[in-house]
Amino acid sequence: MKISAVYIAKNESRNIARSLESIKETVDELILVDTGSTDDTVNIFQYYGGQVFYQEWQDDFSAPRNIALSKATGDWIIILDADESFSETTRNNIRAVLESSEHSVKGLLINMINYDKDTGDVLDEFYALRIVRNIKGLNYKGRVHEMIYIGEEHFYDTQRVAKEFLSIDHTGYSASISTEKNQRNLRLMKAAIAAGEPEERYYTSLYETYSALGDMEKSLYYARLDIARGRQSVTYASRSYRGLMHYYSKLDTLEKKLQRCKLTTQAIKDFPELPDFHAEHSESLYQLKRYGEAKREIDLALSLYKNYDGLEPCLLTPEMMSVMKKRQQEMTAMVEKNQDIKISACVIVKNEEKNILSWLENVSKFADEIIINDTGSEDATKDIITHFSEEHPDLSMVLLESQWQNDFALAKNQCLEEAKGDWVVFTDADELFAEPEFVRSYLYYLWDDKDLQALFVPMANIEESDGSVINFFNALRMFRRLEGIHYVGRIHENLVLDEGDVGDLVTKVADKSLLINHTGYSRVISPKKARRNLQLMSLDIEEGQDIRKIYRYMAECYYMLKDYQRALDNALLATQSPYQPIGQQGDMYWLALNAMEKLHYSYEDRLVLADTGINLFPDLPDFYARRGMIMAERKAYNDAISLFRQALERFEAYNKLDAPSESSNMVSILHELYADLGHCLAAIEEISLAEAMFKTALTINPWTEAALCGWGDIYGGRINENFLRSIEVIYQNVAGYKPLLATIFRANGFIELAEYFDGENTDDFIRIKSYSGLYNFSMKEIATVLPFLYVCLLEHYYEDYVQMLPDGLGNIVKYIHGLADEQDVKCHYNSYKTFMREVITQASAQTAGKYIDMLPIVSNEGTELEKNIIEVAGILGQCNRVEQAMELYKLIPAESEYANDDFWQKVGICFYKLGRYLEAQEALERGTKNAQTDTYIVWCREAIKNGN
Repeated sequence: MKISAVYIAKNESRNIARSLESIKETVDELILVDTGSTDDTVNIFQYYGGQVFYQEWQDDFSAPRNIALSKATGDWIIILDADESFSETTRNNIRAVLESSEHSVKGLLINMINYDKDTGDVLDEFYALRIVRNIKGLNYKGRVHEMIYIGEEHFYDTQRVAKEFLSIDHTGYSASISTEKNQRNLRLMKAAIAAGEPEERYYTSLYETYSALGDMEKSLYYARLDIARGRQSVTYASRSYRGLMHYYSKLDTLEKKLQRCKLTTQAIKDFPELPDFHAEHSESLYQLKRYGEAKREIDLALSLYKNYDGLEPCLLTPEMMSVMKKRQQEMTAMVEKNQDIKISACVIVKNEEKNILSWLENVSKFADEIIINDTGSEDATKDIITHFSEEHPDLSMVLLESQWQNDFALAKNQCLEEAKGDWVVFTDADELFAEPEFVRSYLYYLWDDKDLQALFVPMANIEESDGSVINFFNALRMFRRLEGIHYVGRIHENLVLDEGDVGDLVTKVADKSLLINHTGYSRVISPKKARRNLQLMSLDIEEGQDIRKIYRYMAECYYMLKDYQRALDNALLATQSPYQPIGQQGDMYWLALNAMEKLHYSYEDRLVLADTGINLFPDLPDFYARRGMIMAERKAYNDAISLFRQALERFEAYNKLDAPSESSNMVSILHELYADLGHCLAAIEEISLAEAMFKTALTINPWTEAALCGWGDIYGGRINENFLRSIEVIYQNVAGYKPLLATIFRANGFIELAEYFDGENTDDFIRIKSYSGLYNFSMKEIATVLPFLYVCLLEHYYEDYVQMLPDGLGNIVKYIHGLADEQDVKCHYNSYKTFMREVITQASAQTAGKYIDMLPIVSNEGTELEKNIIEVAGILGQCNRVEQAMELYKLIPAESEYANDDFWQKVGICFYKLGRYLEAQEALERGTKNAQTDTYIVWCREAIKNGN
C-alpha cells in the first residue's frame, strides 16, 4: 500500500516542517503545489524529499489542490495544510488505520482540534475529511472553503476514525492572524459568488467570516439563511445554529426569548443526537416558564451526554454536568410548584371550506382542545373538520352544530360553554397566527400575572388577491376563561366580564410574536360582508344597542359599499363617540380622509383632518403621510418632501416597536407615498433621488401607475435603455407584464413606451379611464382581474370591456366570437400564450378547444409553428390536459429539429400518464438522460411487468 500526502502552500516556512515531521515515517510520497512562496517553504519541503510543483496564485484554492491531487500516485491520499499536523500520540497509527479500513470506504473523517497558536487554548473540535482513496474523479470545487467531490457528486462513503486513533492539530486561526485570513476569505467568497457560484454554498462560511470581522448584522443574516435550509450533509453542520443560539441567549426581551425557543426547537429537530442542543432547548423553555417541557429536555440532554459519540461536536464538558444537574433539580421543583396551562381554541364557522383546514392546522400547534360551532354549513366544512379529527385522534375536538340566529355573540358563547382551558384563543377561520408555536410560550410567560385577563394581539389585514397588507391593528383574541366572561352584541361583538364593558377588563397588548394575518376583508368578499353587517347592526339598534358604539362599524360598511357620504358622516360621529376601541382610535380619521378624497373635498377641508390626526397621534406616521400627499397635490413640493420624510422616519420607528399601542394604515399607501415623493423630487430637479423613489414604489407594488408614469415622464416618454433595464428587472418575475405595461403607458399618452412593450398594434384606442364601470379601479386592480376578465370575454363578448384589453388580446377575443378575421390575429402568438393556463383551466371545454385550434393561425408557418405547438403542448401537460397535449405532439414530424431529446422525454411522460407504458418506455429511452427520465422508465417497466 502506497500513501501520498499533498499540500498547497505559500510562505509557510514557520509551519510546514512541523506538519511534515508528523507524517514523515508513514507516507511514501510528498507533493506540494506552491503558489508563490518567497521564503524557505520550498527548500524545507524538498529537504523532506518532497516533489514541488508551481502555480501562480489566482485567488482560487481549488485550482492548486486539484493539481496536487492529479500528481498523487498513492493508493491513499492524505490532504493537509501546512498548519495541520497529526498529534504526537496518534501519528504512528496512520498506516494501521488505512490498512484496516474496509474496501468500500472511500474517505476517512479525522478529528480536528483547532488551537489558538498564541495562547494554546482549544477553539473548537470537529471531524473533517482529510484522507481519501485515490479514485477516479477526485476534485475540489469552490474558490475558498473548497470541498472535495467525486465527479460532480459530493464525496460519499466516508468513515469516521475514533479520535484516540487519529487526531490532527490545527493552528491556522490564531487570534493574531485571523482578521487577515477572514478578510481574504470574504474577498474570495464575494468573487466566487459574483462569478456564478451558488451563494448558498458559502452560507456557513459567510456567517463565520462576518462574525469574526465583527459585522453581526450580516453574520446573523447568513446564519439564518443557513439554518433555513435545514441540516446539511457536511461535517460540523451545526455552526450557524450555535452562533444564533449564542446571540439570542444574550437578549432579554420576550420576543427574543420566543425566537430563541423557535431556534432551539428547529435545532433539536435537525440534530436530535446532540446533547448540548437539548440543553439549550431546555434553557429556552425554562426562560419561558414551560417548566415541564424544560425538565424533559434537560433529562434527555444528560442521558444523551453519557454515551455521546456522534460526528457533530458536543460542546458540553464534564465540568458542566454539575451545573446541569443543579438546573435539573430547579426544574423539577418548578414542575411540582406550577401547573400546566390548558388552551382552548375556538371558532364559529359557516361555509368555510376554503379556510377551515388552514385554521385547524394553525391552532393545533398550541391548543389542547379545539371547539368549533358550525352554524349551518352547506359546503364541505364539516367533512374537513371530521377528517382532520380522525387524523389527529390525540387532539381533543368538539364540533357543535347550531342554527344561525343572526347573532355572533350567541354563537361564540355556545363555544365558551364547552371550553375547559385556562386560556381561550378565539379567532375567525380566516385568521391565522404567523408563528403559532409562540402562543403557548407567550401564555406560560404571562401565567404569573394573575391580574391579566385578556390580550390584544397585533393583526394584519391582508388583501387576499395579491397578499399585500392593508393595515395593522390590535384585536382582543385571547383571554382567561373566567367565571362570567362572555360576548355581547349581534355584530362586532365585545368580550365582557359579568355585566361590565370591554374597557373594564385588565388587558395587555401583545408584541409582534403573536401576529395574526387576517384575509377576511379582501376586496372580493367585503361588499357581501358589509351588507350583512349593516343588517345585523340595524337589528342591534332596534333592540336598544347604543348607536354610539357602532358608528365606526357603520362607517366601514358604507365605505366598502362605496357610499362615501354616509361613510364620512359615520366616521366623524365615531371620532366623537365616548366608546373608543383600544389602539384603533386613529382609524376613523383615516377612513374619513379616504371618503373626503372620494367625494372631492377641498385641500383645506382635508388638511384640517390631517392636522387633527397629527396632533392626536404625533408618533404615528399615517397623518404626516396624508398631509404630505395633500401638499403634493397643491404643488407645495418642498413642504411635501419634508412631511414624507417625517412619515418615513416615524414608520421606521413604528416597525421597531414590539407592541405598538395604536394601529397604523401606513403600509397600505407606502407605494403611493414613494410615488408622490418621486414626483416632488423630480419637480425640484432631484432626478436621481426621484428615480430611486419611483423604483422603490414599484418594488413595493409593481402596478403603481403614478410611479411608472412619473418615471417615464423623466425621459419624456421616450425609449431610454437605463430606464427600460430597470423596469425589466422589477418585472422579471411578473408573468405577462408587457401587455399590462403597454396598456398603462398607452392610457397615459406614452405612445412610444406602449409600442415598445406591445408593438404589434399602435392604434391608440384603449382608454381605460373612459369606461364608467372601471372608473374607481386602479391599474393594480385591473391587473389583478385581467386574466379572469380575459377568460370571461372569450366566453361572452362585451365590446366596452374588450376595448380595455391590449390590442393583441382584444383581437383574439374578437376572432373567437367571429368579429375578426385571421389576418387580425396572425403572428399574435406572444399575446395568445399570455393567459394560456387560465384559458385551459378556467374556460369551458368548448372555448378552450377553439382557443387551442387557433394555434396555427396566430403562429408563423414552418419551424416557428412547430416550436409553438411544443410549448402549448407542454402547458397542456402541466395543466393535466394530457390527451390534448398528445394530440399536439403528434403534429411534430419525426425529422423536425424540435423532435429532440427534451421533446421525447415530454412525449414519454404523456404516454405514461395515459397508461400506454410500452410507447412511454420507447419514447423515454430516446429522451433526455436525467433522473426524471430514469424514474419514469423504471415505473414503465414495473407497470409492464405487472401486466398493465
